Amino acid sequence: MPVLMIRYQVADEGAQEVADVVRAAFAEVEERRPDGIRYTYLRRAGGTEFVALLELDEGAENPLPGMEAARRLQATVARWVVGPAPEPRPFEVLGAYRALG
Repeated sequence: MPVLMIRYQVADEGAQEVADVVRAAFAEVEERRPDGIRYTYLRRAGGTEFVALLELDEGAENPLPGMEAARRLQATVARWVVGPAPEPRPFEVLGAYRALG
């Protein structure tokens, strides 16, 4: 199963807002606890670069578009992104230890 990666950089003044909205999105994911999804969001330590990893089980539907906090995250990223809009790109998992399914 491929993992989708989204990588982007935001303006300095928007980095904290994006980080806060990521935390809010994960609070909603934790509350809903959807099946068939593995989701990770990273920020370069102290920086403005973010990376999201999303893996869905075969046949599982992505629950994120149906979550208000995830839609707010998308809108916040769009407001602060530097460069082209972030786009999910598929990656093949070659190895993972207790990280991705």
